[in-house]
Amino acid sequence: MSDTDPQVTDGFRAAMRRVASTVNVITICVGGEPMGITATAMSSLAMDPPSLLVCINRFAAMHSSMEDVSHFCVNVLHRDQEDIAQMFADRRQHGLRFVSGWTVDCERPPRLLDAQASIVCRRIDHHRFGTHSIFIGVVEDAVARDEVDPLLYLDGHYAGAIG
Repeated sequence: MSDTDPQVTDGFRAAMRRVASTVNVITICVGGEPMGITATAMSSLAMDPPSLLVCINRFAAMHSSMEDVSHFCVNVLHRDQEDIAQMFADRRQHGLRFVSGWTVDCERPPRLLDAQASIVCRRIDHHRFGTHSIFIGVVEDAVARDEVDPLLYLDGHYAGAIG
């Protein structure tokens, strides 16, 4: 796809493994069917208007649907939800994903009831870049769990925040 020097790619990969990221499950509904994917590439974008961006691999099964939906939800996982992160990262567990703990009515994207935070966004734009697409959403609703202990991903492993 590119002519980037393999040493630069390897160095960048090693550098990014040293950046702790919150673990999120991005959810949408398409034709009455809930869909989700584990992602760490999420960031706030602006406070006026409240907005964020998520990055999804263009080869992910959910990618093409994400281009067409009106809304998505970022479910920031709590430290005790590593099993949910693994479930949404494993295609073999597709049938188990929304069995319990979710609000799934498909009028809105599925929301994890006891997530660290859940942020419903109206998708307003997206841009393709390299292997991923950047999806931008304006926040329409956000709720947060009282206890602050997000699930993190660092150096290829799940972890909790120290503090």
